Amino acid sequence: MRSLFRTIRLVLHALAAVFYCGVVYPFISQAAKDRYVRQWSRKLMAIAGVKMQVNHPERIEARSLVVSNHISWLDIFLIYSHFNGHFIAKSTMANWPVMGYLGRKVGTLYLDRSSGRNLKQILGKLVGNLNAEERCIFFPEGTTAKQGGMLPFHPNLFEGAIQVNLPIQPFAIRYLMPDGTYADAVDFTGDMTMQESMKRIFSTDGITAELTVLPTISPESKKRRELAHETQAAIQAALAHPTDTQKLGTR
Repeated sequence: MRSLFRTIRLVLHALAAVFYCGVVYPFISQAAKDRYVRQWSRKLMAIAGVKMQVNHPERIEARSLVVSNHISWLDIFLIYSHFNGHFIAKSTMANWPVMGYLGRKVGTLYLDRSSGRNLKQILGKLVGNLNAEERCIFFPEGTTAKQGGMLPFHPNLFEGAIQVNLPIQPFAIRYLMPDGTYADAVDFTGDMTMQESMKRIFSTDGITAELTVLPTISPESKKRRELAHETQAAIQAALAHPTDTQKLGTR
């Protein structure tokens, strides 16, 4: 019953966003748009029953290419709850009911890694956004991975940071239970559907989403593959450590 109630609340929350983005969003300032996305994302996390903790928010750079490990569809809203930016997401997300539409409205770029032409177009838009001093965010694993492990990072989009000479800002994300163990209910891998994932999350109490902002990595004199390896190593090292005590707070 609890899972059903949370699902209904989430559907209503998403439908309200569809109306707002279609009617109000085109006529408000970028600052107002960022504020709306941040507030909407925080409410979504609250509906899901997931608390949030952000470690070292003081490290965030206004201009950077944010790179994060990827566990769940919740990752996007965890990040949006605290930081603005343009996401680069896999093309299949564009077809998600409601969420695909909302993603396009907030400037998400959908990447088809099987298409060389699409990859080149996305890289061009990424460079344009970075040149315009807009923060961009992507998951270089290309898909979600079970907590405790990470997939190899695709190096292609790291080229954007190299071309604009902007730092990489790594994020390390994990979802924990009160006893400090991984919240397995959040893992979104294999053939699991969105509905199955939502049911698992909504039926589990006590989940905390932890996001750690890591020191930036300079792209100077580095190849994109080298930059990808260095970034992945930094995130893996952060995930191996206990919960950081210097945090923004738990919501």
